[in-house]
Amino acid sequence: MKIYDKVKVINNKDVYNLNNIYKGDVGTIWFAEIRSGAFAVYFEKPTAKVDFTLCNIDIADLKLVEDGGMTDKDILEDLPSPDPRWWCKVENGYILNLLGEKKNKIPYDYNS
Repeated sequence: MKIYDKVKVINNKDVYNLNNIYKGDVGTIWFAEIRSGAFAVYFEKPTAKVDFTLCNIDIADLKLVEDGGMTDKDILEDLPSPDPRWWCKVENGYILNLLGEKKNKIPYDYNS
């Protein structure tokens, strides 16, 4: 999973539900700077107050639906701060920065 990929929420959490986001909702990873084990995901879910919802979703609560087609080079050129140490993706259960450095030690345990 990386920026612009389509993802599905696979777990309900109160913090998501407060933002009108529920299990099964599909959105687009909009911001992929990993600090707290979450991606900022854009959902086209209009409410009375807003036209869309941007919600931080834990990596463990997301499932890839569709690859957004971005390469590492595209990502670095497209983002406001082209620092490969900060911009991350998830592959094979590991959080990786764009230098290939692993941020978690145990695959699929995003807090390790």
